[in-house]
Amino acid sequence: MAKEVTSDEQETEQEPEAKGGKLKLIIIAVVGLLVLGGGGGAAAYFLGLFGGSAETASADAQGGDEAAADGESEQKAEAAAGKEEGGEEGGDDAGPAVGAVFVDLPDILVNLQSSGKRMRFLKLRVALEVADEATAENIRALTPRVMDSFQLYLRALTVEEVKGAVGLQRLKEELLARVNRAIKPLDVEDVLFKEMLVQ
Repeated sequence: MAKEVTSDEQETEQEPEAKGGKLKLIIIAVVGLLVLGGGGGAAAYFLGLFGGSAETASADAQGGDEAAADGESEQKAEAAAGKEEGGEEGGDDAGPAVGAVFVDLPDILVNLQSSGKRMRFLKLRVALEVADEATAENIRALTPRVMDSFQLYLRALTVEEVKGAVGLQRLKEELLARVNRAIKPLDVEDVLFKEMLVQ
């Protein structure tokens, strides 16, 4: 004879299946949220919304400055040792002077000219290379004049003008010419890009 299944027995058999299905859905939803949240968090970190990339860049810059300072002190010590030994190697044709000094300018953030509705921005961190510390101190005193000159020029640029290697070289040459006009009679040897971001 066939055994009859009562409704109570059917409910007890379906309850574990229903609970297992709900549990699977909850686990999938939690894993999905973690993946999306992690990806969004990583994107925000790398875009600088949490300040991560700027902090990392400043830490890298400080590490680079310390390494440059160590290199400068080693070069100065070697040059002093060469002078003490009689200067046979350090004659008139010794080559360029060692120990260039770098002046870090404040970060520059300007909006570029744009034909569309979307605002485009240029973030720039530059350092100026000068011959000696005395020139560097004078340039630090004239930083507002240099920043004004840079701001006026950069705000007139379009995104197309700063694209690619040619645009970057042209930008470098223009900034060098403008800084030398702003600090005349002092002289900057080079403008070095530490960071450049177009958004």
